[in-house]
Amino acid sequence: MRRVLFFMPDNPLKKNAGNRTRALSMLSYFKSRNFEIDFVSEYFTGRWNETDIKAFEQSGLANNTYVIKKKPSKKNILYYLLFYKLPNFFYQNKAWFFPLQFPELVTLRFKRAFKKILKNNDYDYIFINYASWATLVENNPLIKKSIKIIDTHDFITAQLQKRNNIGQSFKEEIRRISLFDIALAISVEEQYIFSQFCKNKVVLAPMMLDKPENLHPIKEKPFDLIYVASDNIHNQKSANWFFNEVYPLLPSNIQICVIGQINEHLSIKAPNIVSVNFAEDLSTYYQNAKVALCPMLTGTGTKIKVVEALSYGLPIVCNTRGIDGLIDKTNNGCLVSDDPVEFGKNIIKLLTDESEYKKQAENASDAFSLNYEKEICYKKLDKQFLK
Repeated sequence: MRRVLFFMPDNPLKKNAGNRTRALSMLSYFKSRNFEIDFVSEYFTGRWNETDIKAFEQSGLANNTYVIKKKPSKKNILYYLLFYKLPNFFYQNKAWFFPLQFPELVTLRFKRAFKKILKNNDYDYIFINYASWATLVENNPLIKKSIKIIDTHDFITAQLQKRNNIGQSFKEEIRRISLFDIALAISVEEQYIFSQFCKNKVVLAPMMLDKPENLHPIKEKPFDLIYVASDNIHNQKSANWFFNEVYPLLPSNIQICVIGQINEHLSIKAPNIVSVNFAEDLSTYYQNAKVALCPMLTGTGTKIKVVEALSYGLPIVCNTRGIDGLIDKTNNGCLVSDDPVEFGKNIIKLLTDESEYKKQAENASDAFSLNYEKEICYKKLDKQFLK
């Protein structure tokens, strides 16, 4: 039986962000292929508690679960300063006169605990999520003959370009990705960039989702538009743009359902806007909506909510950033514009032109089936993990 050590700092069962959905889909893949999975996470980053840990252990996603704390308690402040804070400062800032222009999230304490797991076990694969945690495998003799895999999730240099020196950050990101035997890129853009500079194998591994079950046509859908968004700076900026620039141009009878933590940042209240801060299952909402929105002005990587909408055969109205990462840039069910007037016209076109709606809905379903349907993606991953 093949064994994989799977590190993800967040809790994949908290499906309120695309990165967690991504990790959950990768774990499900390994489970479907009968891998023995040891799951490792970080207590504070993932905001774990004992109930969360127990729920994950009972989920059946892993054979063994290790949730490690990267820092000790502050109850003994002297111990905390002398044996964690000070040593870790020098560990994370080896060249502290010349600060590293890239996030280093691995602490000395965490790396020691990670090594202990490796010392007691042998693995066929070591799977790390994010380049910011890549040093878990650097200069680590306990890796032995394991094949090292990194799931990049995103192009971090692009995310942090306004805070860090771009050249130094990019150089460090490429160096970290190159520590691995195989790098998984979630988007075609990232695959292209990383493959140009990394000497290792860079494989496109797009977001993979189940085709929704029990899809049934609903003649009278209560929502014209559905907008799903988590709480991050990119979504905040984009939501403000939509509600300030586009929303006033739309007929007041258009019914909009806004789902996710983005609601906490919206001050607009109107009879035609339904706010849902959290939905455990989005299926009912997608099936009760006609068109999906993805107003994105900034950000990188594939927008998981776009792939989710495609899986339900929903046409999407988005900005240019909304189709980032999609394998097909045209005939994919998306109407794209960065101009607020044209954005609004695209919405109205889909809601009033039946033939255009049908065409874009068919394009959406086809794009999902060809590129993101779970079993299609699983077969492509098999070429990497079932040799």
